[in-house]
Amino acid sequence: MMILICLRSKSLSETLVHFYPMAGRMKDNIVIDCNDEGIGFSVVKIKGKMCDFMMQPNESLNLLLPSEVVSMKFVKEAQVIVQVNMFNCGGTAICLCTSHKIADLCTMSTFIRNWAGTTNTTRDGGAIAAPTTNQNLLPSFDSASLFPPREQLVSPSGVPPIAVPYPQEDVRGDKIVSKRFVFDAVKITSLREKLEVLMHGNYKSSRPTRVEVVAALIWKAAVISSPAGSLSTVNLTVNYRKRIDPPLLDVSFGNFTGMVTVALSATTATKSTTNHTSIQLTEFVAQLRGEINMVKGDKSCIEKIFLRCVGDYVEPIAKNITGVENEGLALLMTSWCRFGLYDADFGWGKPIWVTTDPFIEPNKNIIVMNDTKCGDGIEV
Repeated sequence: MMILICLRSKSLSETLVHFYPMAGRMKDNIVIDCNDEGIGFSVVKIKGKMCDFMMQPNESLNLLLPSEVVSMKFVKEAQVIVQVNMFNCGGTAICLCTSHKIADLCTMSTFIRNWAGTTNTTRDGGAIAAPTTNQNLLPSFDSASLFPPREQLVSPSGVPPIAVPYPQEDVRGDKIVSKRFVFDAVKITSLREKLEVLMHGNYKSSRPTRVEVVAALIWKAAVISSPAGSLSTVNLTVNYRKRIDPPLLDVSFGNFTGMVTVALSATTATKSTTNHTSIQLTEFVAQLRGEINMVKGDKSCIEKIFLRCVGDYVEPIAKNITGVENEGLALLMTSWCRFGLYDADFGWGKPIWVTTDPFIEPNKNIIVMNDTKCGDGIEV
């Protein structure tokens, strides 16, 4: 066991040489001081078998997380914290937590797969610096030159920097409930084909993607099951890398993700208050796709979209902290699909499950979509 731990920690150190901002520290909340202070790394031995844990994973996921993440008290201010959990049976659960200030899921996936590939190569006796090792997973820092630090990111839309207090246990009034759903690949494909036929006359484009279909389905279900008009808005995360002209590489390092806000049309919103059954799934899909397709353009265009996104996100927080209640509720949807998380092979096979802990605050009204292990279904 100790050999495996040393192997992972050594390969992790070598991986950080390429992903050096992750070993730095945040300075003035706008830049990373790449001072090589390192990341948080811990190993935990768990008494029990992984198969028993997997029987009721939702109740125990937080046990696999670093204590700093659970308590939200980051003493060392590390940008990345890794905890390797070793079960008695030999199974391993690796937890990785990253600050969203420096990396989005695309960068996290590149980092994880690079680390896995380096561990795999070292385990087989190969040199870590071998030319064939993870060359396609080396980070590119081109986005930093395209989008240098901006004062608008500190005070977007004239809003002063806000220290958002983390809610303490005794003042949280809402009961947070988490549920997990798995959408079968065959059923998703069938629904995509039906929607393609129904939408062809009104929306000339390719058939809806897996994520568009599932996101629309979840949104419609939320609207139907909620008070009239309370969930008519969805904030959907969008990866800007392929939407900028010219496009950036998938390995472009940083948080290059923003949000698009999709609101039900007045007609659809009216239907939601009168007759839920009259709302067609095609209406949700069309509005999701319409807003997403508007995120495109050159550097200047994307920058304006991003700054507007930051302003739209911070201003409601400011109002909430000052005691002004937000009007209605909004769902936040994010997709982990097609980021290759199930391709991370540390030398002992690919993971049997990749997920996030739904109870890490603040996670209210958040929908996370991820590939199933087979790669074609979606877990929500």
